[in-house]
Amino acid sequence: MNKITTYNPKILETLEEKYRQTWESLKYKNKEKWLTKKDYPTYKQLVEISKAFHIPFGYLFLNSLTEKKLPITHYRTFNYQAYQPSDELIDTLNYVKKLQEWAKDILIELGHTALPFVNKYTIHTDVKHIVNEIKNILGLKSNWAQEKINWSDAFSYLVQKFEEAGIFVVINGVVGNNTHRTLSVDEFRGFVLCDEIAPFVFVNNNDFVSAKIFTLIHELVHILIGKSASFDLRQLQSADDEIEKFCDKCAAEFLAPTEEIKTNGEIDYENLARQFKVSQIVIARRLLDYGQSTKMSFLIFTMIIQKMSS
Repeated sequence: MNKITTYNPKILETLEEKYRQTWESLKYKNKEKWLTKKDYPTYKQLVEISKAFHIPFGYLFLNSLTEKKLPITHYRTFNYQAYQPSDELIDTLNYVKKLQEWAKDILIELGHTALPFVNKYTIHTDVKHIVNEIKNILGLKSNWAQEKINWSDAFSYLVQKFEEAGIFVVINGVVGNNTHRTLSVDEFRGFVLCDEIAPFVFVNNNDFVSAKIFTLIHELVHILIGKSASFDLRQLQSADDEIEKFCDKCAAEFLAPTEEIKTNGEIDYENLARQFKVSQIVIARRLLDYGQSTKMSFLIFTMIIQKMSS
């Protein structure tokens, strides 16, 4: 069997260092010798390596490994260290981008024109105006959430309304159909690819349904201001960025309106969450927003909720 000698062993070294678990999963007894060219892989083995690491076959012959980058901004709630996007996020985003290009070509061929609400507003637009625009776009009544049986029913209803408005929604918990490549909620809850004709939103299906509802509305606000992005929304809080803060504030006000959630009596987080089809963390956030809770109380509450759900 012919062996390939022209590959770059430094590429294999890089793959071994960056993705040790994947490297260890390769069942080749001579793979360590390939790093120093004391032995060589076959063409078939190199093809299998490229598939295992989700890189083009030709990358194995380059001088250095091309670093994968996200084509959109990724917002992180807690940015304590340098962020390197996972292959799962990058590959999912590229997959959805191809779907978007395909859908846009078809829509243009069918005579569709730009959607009037895409990139119509800025982060300086009044939040209540954005909330009213969301209701108009989706054709929702003020008490739409109370009429839904549960969170799953509310989420499915919103997805239907998004698609009726011309917004494509993709929901998945793995890369394509590969069940071995799970999407991490800790890395991203979703992303949005803005386009005047075929806007696409992606929701990580591994998330809690209440969080998926929040992500969906958050993404719609991104479309209204014409800003593509991905985001992790840790504890359903935005990153320290004006765009994210605005989208977060609009989503929270739409899902749990200030005037409707205010109460002078005992606060029942569970009942309010059920009423508005949001998480209890969102309710706690809303109480914090208008001064009925402190930052410390909010942080303690979110820690308790996360422990209970883990």
